[in-house]
Amino acid sequence: MHKKVSHEFNVNENSPNETLSSSMNQEYPLVETKLNGTKSSSIIEHQLKSNPNKVKQIFNFLHKRSGIWYWISANFIFACCTFVLKLIPTDMFDIMIMRFLVQTIVFGAFAMYKKYKILGEKSQSRAIVIMTSTSSLTNLCYISAYYFLPLSDLNTLRYTYIVWTACLAVIFLKEKFTKFNAISLVLTFTGLILTAKPKYLFVRLLNLLKETSLNETCSLFSYSCINLSSINSSMITTTESTSNYYYLGVALASICALTKSAQFIARKKLISTKMPFSVMNFQFTFVALLVSISYSLIRRLFKPEPYPYKWMLTVGLAIGFIQLITNTFYAKAIKRENLQLLTILGALDILYAVFLQYIFLRITITYLFSIGALLIVTSAVILSVHNMVVAAKKEKENMQNVNNDNL
Repeated sequence: MHKKVSHEFNVNENSPNETLSSSMNQEYPLVETKLNGTKSSSIIEHQLKSNPNKVKQIFNFLHKRSGIWYWISANFIFACCTFVLKLIPTDMFDIMIMRFLVQTIVFGAFAMYKKYKILGEKSQSRAIVIMTSTSSLTNLCYISAYYFLPLSDLNTLRYTYIVWTACLAVIFLKEKFTKFNAISLVLTFTGLILTAKPKYLFVRLLNLLKETSLNETCSLFSYSCINLSSINSSMITTTESTSNYYYLGVALASICALTKSAQFIARKKLISTKMPFSVMNFQFTFVALLVSISYSLIRRLFKPEPYPYKWMLTVGLAIGFIQLITNTFYAKAIKRENLQLLTILGALDILYAVFLQYIFLRITITYLFSIGALLIVTSAVILSVHNMVVAAKKEKENMQNVNNDNL
């Protein structure tokens, strides 16, 4: 009996860790599984012992790129908070009142705790006025445009602020206008045309062409000409009536992008004077709070209705505190990562909006919109990468100058 078992196991005594023979596979599968499991676990344990720093290296890599994760998380939270506004059965500016109230109190308390000058220095007054007015106008136009546009369209149009910022920097900061600025401008204008539902423009152009040709042959086919002209005019009227509100939203979103670029330039000026972010945020939220309250009061003069205190005290406060988290994440990201790279990642706002609209509202986007959005994002990427290269060259030149001075 002992010999039979030994023969069937056919173990190689010189190498006890080798795999057992095929006879064992057939008659003792359970034993083989356990032995193979023991062998694989020993291999994994050996690999972990031989590479003890791999987990540490992964954590170090994630920590070095933590600015990116902070920025992506902040963008996603902001997109969700903005998307929720349209699902609430109340006016969005009423919710904004509570949001800005929370942020004003928190930023103001923090600035006072740090003993910052809330009103800034006299030399900063001009930049402060420009920053607060453009920031409030940006928020006003953004929320107003959201009444008429899907969030994906709104975020795409707002993302053009990067190109407008580069143009304003040429005018006010005396920066050089390069071929990359020109390419980005062309791509942005093309993208704007494609994202702004050009079907309406094409239909109107075709109808005008048809009307012209029909008028030329009206003497020969008067009856048919009158019928077709009436059809064309009714099509144009229908298209205009369904598109007027959309194009009002497009106009507001475009103004939002322009004012955001001016706000960016003003903030850049204030940052160069070492103004703390908490003071700038307090000034913006305080003015935005006054604008939201003013809008709410003026609207109720024409359309009297009670304030939705239930929604304001629940959703409004929740959004206000959540937005504080996004502000913290944005500040951490800016301190830890290249600003140009973060600007490119800002395009994720468009993707978040597209996904949220499809998941909750089943709204899809057209191919023309996708192409237009891609062109706008490409223009921003071109400018951002160019700025990164220029900044890297300047840093390298400064290092060389420092080394030469030391020699």
